[in-house]
Amino acid sequence: MERYYLATLNAVNLIGSKTLQKLVEKFGSAENIWRAEISKLAEAGFNQKIIDNLTEFRSKHPDAVEKLVEFCYKKNVKICTTSDENYPPILKQTSAEPIIFYYRGEIIPNAERIAIVGTREATPYGEQVTKILGAELAAAGLTIVSGAAKGIDTFAHEAALKNGRTVAVLGYGINKIPSEKRKFFEEIVAKGGVIMTEFPPNFDGNTGTFPARNRIIAGLSRGVIVVEAGEKSGALITAGRAADFSRDVFVVPHSIFSPKSAGCHNLIRDGAILIKGAEDVLEEYNFENKKIAPKIESEEKIVPAPKIELAGNEKIVYDAIPQEDFITLDEILNNVEEVSPAEISEIIVQLELKNLIFEDDGRYSKKF
Repeated sequence: MERYYLATLNAVNLIGSKTLQKLVEKFGSAENIWRAEISKLAEAGFNQKIIDNLTEFRSKHPDAVEKLVEFCYKKNVKICTTSDENYPPILKQTSAEPIIFYYRGEIIPNAERIAIVGTREATPYGEQVTKILGAELAAAGLTIVSGAAKGIDTFAHEAALKNGRTVAVLGYGINKIPSEKRKFFEEIVAKGGVIMTEFPPNFDGNTGTFPARNRIIAGLSRGVIVVEAGEKSGALITAGRAADFSRDVFVVPHSIFSPKSAGCHNLIRDGAILIKGAEDVLEEYNFENKKIAPKIESEEKIVPAPKIELAGNEKIVYDAIPQEDFITLDEILNNVEEVSPAEISEIIVQLELKNLIFEDDGRYSKKF
């Protein structure tokens, strides 16, 4: 039951992993902390705000531990603590390890892991590169770690599942998985992977929780690959934590004209390792003799640029769409004044049918 007391206490505001570890050292166990009198908490020298929060939490949720046990049993969720044999040793080396985390799937403590991260708003180039890297590195035996977000993260997980394992680290509670992602996460578990989070089951993610998630992504991995990242991308936080933990930071080069590459190129400037493919990563770790996946299926290969023969208004609209970034329909309408809005909309549909442009959430980018 100790793990459930630890997890319950960890759900109390201001009782993070470091504070909880100090409390356990003082009281001997998480159960003792949960049952401790207020006077004993004060005598132990803990902050009054922490004592108030714990007192209020126990008053509002006297059966919190029992309910957590019931939840984990019904949802097939497990809790891993730093004292468990399956707690990844590499994560303990960070000095920022979570004292507990919730998970579904199978943890392989000493698995060789590599993280692949990047922007949520991936370009077609970023998507294709991520899928190739994820599939080939997974086939070579590496477990692919990422943050389960839209864009690069999801492409990395999907590619890894074709040839191996993946770990999805969440920035919210395991009972708060969006409905559109549930089937995908079940596939990760079914194929021997893991979904994990340090946050309580019903905790909603917010802007402050994702940097915490990123430190776990970096801590679990021997290195972090950044595929696409703007100057303010969250992927740069993961890269920064990787550097803090003495992990390798790998970066995929990109066009110097693309805003999506600014963060990547800054990392290269600051000493990150530029890579052109999975072989570069495997060579860095002396894994050259590991099996590399056959090149991915044709729909995921980087397709050679077709011969594009456009004229008139079709060429005008096509030229107004960037290749290394996205543009909205409204922006196209504003930039192309010589073509009527109705014709622009029709031309965009034709360009999509010709497989010359890529649409993502109402924004457009050239494929070639």
